Amino acid sequence: MKKNCSILVLVLVAMMVTIASLKAQGTNEFTVPLSDPAKRGRLKAQLNYGSITVKGTGRKDVLVKYSAMKEGSDSKSESKDGLKRIGGGGIDLEASENSNTIRIKSDSWNTKMMLEIEVPSGFDLEVSTYNDGDLTITNIQGDLELKNYNGEIKALNISGSVVATTFNGDVKVSFDKVKENTPMSFSTFNGDVDLSLPSTVKTSLKMKTEQGDIYTGFDVTIVSSNPVQQKDTKSGTFKLVVDEWKRAEVNGGGPEFTMQNYNGNIYVRKK
Repeated sequence: MKKNCSILVLVLVAMMVTIASLKAQGTNEFTVPLSDPAKRGRLKAQLNYGSITVKGTGRKDVLVKYSAMKEGSDSKSESKDGLKRIGGGGIDLEASENSNTIRIKSDSWNTKMMLEIEVPSGFDLEVSTYNDGDLTITNIQGDLELKNYNGEIKALNISGSVVATTFNGDVKVSFDKVKENTPMSFSTFNGDVDLSLPSTVKTSLKMKTEQGDIYTGFDVTIVSSNPVQQKDTKSGTFKLVVDEWKRAEVNGGGPEFTMQNYNGNIYVRKK
């Protein structure tokens, strides 16, 4: 029997109403096996509405716990026309596996989902959510691409590389070990960018905040940013660009780490 398999799990669950105006539903779970547990895997998880937590563990498969919250239900809606309400909308959740790539997604904009996913610690991640949710990643050794819009991004005890982007929320990333010779970026519009790095890291920092301050625990070498002259050879237009980025080298410099926000501070901490 071939190990290389493809698994499709479709979860459509009727939701029972509880007593709060924002009702938390029962937690459910399932596991997804890997085609080859001895090899590195990749998780691609996406929600339109809700939060995703990913935790690296010693397991050889992927465990998915899911729950949902339905807005707009209260005690007044538990009965209608003399009939007792026993259910409402449902969960739209899909999971699949092919060649050690796990895909988990929900396209729903009406039901707020909460995903808690346990993966082998040596996994690469592409995780995103859009509305009213946070991304929380812990104990992963791999390459992380994290995207949010209305919520924070937190990645702790990471060994590898991270690209993290959100619009409304803080970005906090703490590395145990940094992947060598790999540029990274961390950005938000409304929120702080908070980066913790090993004391021996070699990097060139490129930082910009419009309405905030920049702080670091490293001894850095500030690199001056002189105006850059540009000329359009076709039109003959001359343009002078003033680079507003703050640049600094840590431990002699290295791959570029870009940190940017508009409303908030930037912190570069030494572990």
